[in-house]
Amino acid sequence: MSGLAQLYGVFATILTVTACASNTTFNGVRQVDTIYMFAGVGGAMAYSVEKSGANLPPESGPWRFRREVSTNGPTFQAGADKRALEEVKARGFSVAIFTITIEGLPLDPE
Repeated sequence: MSGLAQLYGVFATILTVTACASNTTFNGVRQVDTIYMFAGVGGAMAYSVEKSGANLPPESGPWRFRREVSTNGPTFQAGADKRALEEVKARGFSVAIFTITIEGLPLDPE
């Protein structure tokens, strides 16, 4: 590794450590360890950086607080919620609307 690459790596690390203290990284993305889960209407579920949920969009509300969630678990690091966490870091919240459609079942069992 060249001296310039090593210097850049140290500089990026310093910026990241400083950013953790201020809750944002050097590129404007939030560093979050805890987020809050909410349930809305019509199958809407959300994660927010605000415990009150005040930043959640009103069209799927009213929002009901469900629980506090650690982002250090495997589902946020590499699993199903990784994309949601990226969105929370960028926008402060993430909303998903879950619907279930059942097709191909007979209406009258024979």
